Amino acid sequence: MPWRRKGQAAVEYILTTMVLVTCFAAMYGFIQGQLKELFILAGKKILATYY
Repeated sequence: MPWRRKGQAAVEYILTTMVLVTCFAAMYGFIQGQLKELFILAGKKILATYY
């Protein structure tokens, strides 16, 4: 039955998209936290060289 294959493909595409969006959102959150810490550390080192 061709409609079953189309339905299965649509569900697979939706699930794959949801998994990818979740992974990218998690990676973005992790990277944001790391960048904040790195900027603070770099700012402290720059200020320490001048003062």
